[in-house]
Amino acid sequence: MFQGLNEDTYQFFWEIAFNNELSFYEANKERYKKNVYEPLKELAVELTPVAQEIDGAFNVRPSSIISRIRRDTRFSKDKTMFRDHAWLGFRRPGGMLSESLVVYAEFEREGYGYGMGMYGSNPELMRQIRPRLLAKSKEFLALVQDPTFTARFETVGDMFKRPKITDAPEELLPYLNRKGLSFCFSSPNLAKTLSPDIAEEIKEGFRLLKPVYRLMMGLDV
Repeated sequence: MFQGLNEDTYQFFWEIAFNNELSFYEANKERYKKNVYEPLKELAVELTPVAQEIDGAFNVRPSSIISRIRRDTRFSKDKTMFRDHAWLGFRRPGGMLSESLVVYAEFEREGYGYGMGMYGSNPELMRQIRPRLLAKSKEFLALVQDPTFTARFETVGDMFKRPKITDAPEELLPYLNRKGLSFCFSSPNLAKTLSPDIAEEIKEGFRLLKPVYRLMMGLDV
């Protein structure tokens, strides 16, 4: 069972950030497995039933949910070899992370967070989502403007410099005129992640996100 992360989880993130090379990783591979990968695997298993309530089509193999420590630098200007953070990402199989609507939890050197959304701009996915938001604008706005939801999650996503959508309810325009759309919670309180109770907090957040995700994906809410 998930017992929380531990202080060395974050110490490892700090150290690999400043020793980002194969020799350091090879010397600390077992430490990474014990204090980063295994606790995250336990958390992934703990969160999976709630994630499946959100979307029964999610890939729930832990190896697919947990981020890889080794970065794929083939097509990136950033050639940093290893990540200094980690995340869990629940999404449907078959597409790249950048093409998916993801329900996630993340752990970084100076904070943690969770939420639902897109990895940066996603024109194709937004083209699919906008008609669904328009068709159920009242339902969507009621969900994302509910005080319980807004107290937890921030709306994230780059806005178009010039709005592309103008013929829609005014309150809906800030959601339609984004290049990508996410709802994110973040906190610097890493001490909370050292307790198994953090799993319950994330589950609660996932349940708040469930009807928003399902509406955006065209599923029954």
